[in-house]
Amino acid sequence: MNDIRVEWGHLFFFHAYDVGFDISLADAGRLAEAVESPGLTGLRPGPPHLQYRPRPLVVPFGTAEIRHEGAVLRMDASAKIFDFGALSVTLCMPVRDLPWEEFTGTALSLAGAEVLEEAARSIASRLFEKILPAVKRAAFADLVEEYSIWHVGGFRPGMTGSEALSRLPQDIARLLVLERGTFSVEALAEILRAPIRYFENDFCIPEWDAAFVLDPKFQDTVEVLEFLNIQMLELRFFDRILHAALDGMSEELRRKRGILSVLHDPYATSLRRLSEIKMDVSLLRERIHNALKFAGEVYLAKVYEEARRKAGAETWEGTIRDQLKALEDIYTIFNNRAAASRAETLEVIIILLIALEIVMGLLRR
Repeated sequence: MNDIRVEWGHLFFFHAYDVGFDISLADAGRLAEAVESPGLTGLRPGPPHLQYRPRPLVVPFGTAEIRHEGAVLRMDASAKIFDFGALSVTLCMPVRDLPWEEFTGTALSLAGAEVLEEAARSIASRLFEKILPAVKRAAFADLVEEYSIWHVGGFRPGMTGSEALSRLPQDIARLLVLERGTFSVEALAEILRAPIRYFENDFCIPEWDAAFVLDPKFQDTVEVLEFLNIQMLELRFFDRILHAALDGMSEELRRKRGILSVLHDPYATSLRRLSEIKMDVSLLRERIHNALKFAGEVYLAKVYEEARRKAGAETWEGTIRDQLKALEDIYTIFNNRAAASRAETLEVIIILLIALEIVMGLLRR
């Protein structure tokens, strides 16, 4: 394999952050001097409606110098601003005429490197400070979701997708699962079993943390995988919010009512908080799911669904559905207790009124 070179390609590193409930794109664009993202380029045939609604903003950050293992790597840096409160930072290392061994070695050494996350977080933090007035309920969460894409635009000597899979299976598998060992025949077959193809000279294999893309028309595939990374961040963020809410409500359920609770509704605050959490999560989920839909686009839909499956998105969404159902059950309990509390308060008022009437009658005698 010493004669195989990557004629051109890219190493993409995506880092997604949640910074608030909502971002006014009009205000953020003015504050950060951002431009509207071109979104999906339509390099593959697809329906005209396949596009972001609304399109995110893009802010270029020039060249980032990354010091890693004694070397200084220069990467193109940019960030996207999404209206549902997310920032996505891209660090991209263009590749030209690079030996295949060096391509794979560089990719594996950089995958998950702390220095990349530090650089991405610094960019996201600076952008957050710029657009802060445009962010509703601003809060820079400590969560980060990372994803890497190893893109090859072409090999030298040229290879079809089938030839690349047959000649470089171990290396491609290592890039996908970010391991350096030699895989068994069974493991190799499982990792490479479902490449997504469009033409003979391309394929895409997404995994849970990285994807390998051989494609001269790669832009839309990369865009879709970046968006999925943001969705995975928001799923983790929802899980954190709902988990904290369930813990808090569990404590509230066990709390004993004081004797003065008949004078006010002891569950009003809890009911209001539960309603707000349910509404916030439901609204954000709807906005994120509607931001980009793939109905009618066979190739990108396959890429998206396979990447979602590998990332475990369905499991996360199932957990969130269960948590929302648990919150609904707790809401019902609180609502019933609130109704009982109101009934008790009404009974106390009636008793007091009767007692007052008796006392007034006695005093009149």
